[in-house]
Amino acid sequence: MIEMKSVYCGLALALAAAPAAAADMSEPRLVVADSGWKFQVTFDGWLAGLNGDIGVRGLPAAAVDVSPLDVLEDLDGVFAGSFQAAGDSWLLYTDVMWAKISTDADVGPFGGTADFEQTQIVATALVGYELPVNVANMQLYATGGLRYQHNKVELGIDPVFFPAIDRSGSQSWADPIVGLTMHYDVNCKWFVDVMADIGGFGVASDITLQGTATVGYNWTDTLASSLGYKALYTDYEDGGFQYDATQHGVFTRLAVKF
Repeated sequence: MIEMKSVYCGLALALAAAPAAAADMSEPRLVVADSGWKFQVTFDGWLAGLNGDIGVRGLPAAAVDVSPLDVLEDLDGVFAGSFQAAGDSWLLYTDVMWAKISTDADVGPFGGTADFEQTQIVATALVGYELPVNVANMQLYATGGLRYQHNKVELGIDPVFFPAIDRSGSQSWADPIVGLTMHYDVNCKWFVDVMADIGGFGVASDITLQGTATVGYNWTDTLASSLGYKALYTDYEDGGFQYDATQHGVFTRLAVKF
């Protein structure tokens, strides 16, 4: 009799558990797979000075010298931002900057002054592939792509021995570029980003160089900020337009990651 009761109890427990097991089997479970890709949108600030020689439509090149601190007074407007996607050993990156500055400049071998105004657009598109480096928490990418530049320049020149002249002109060009991009996590909060490239090679510019180095901090999993320095040099001449100048200054970035 005891053995029969045990059998009945076992059957009762099995029958009681059967509906729950059936429910577990009938209800689909959502499984979220990690694609491995990470995305980032940034809003950038670049307090960039301008140093070099800029000429338009046959006029003598104006020697422009605007320090990063002078930009606070001479800057008429600026916008900059970027988008990045990284995963499966690949890096996709693009950025754009629009800026307008106006200042006075020296001009000509015999002296004189020029009212200088420049509106500039710089856009970069890169594809990178991760290189094998035996350093923990570091990602190093070899990159290649294009940098597009558009410059509109207005010069009002007042030479010492000649009548005043007003000229304006604009030029657009695109350069092939190659470089390296590095991201290094110092710890879970602090990180270092470095980007460098070289291009032109006579295709459009004789040469163009760009470098950025920043130190950043992760405030949350999705929000980070960084501070550093950025420089862009371009030597370009075509169709009466001459641009041989360097932009350089403090660079800041606010990044949203997802």
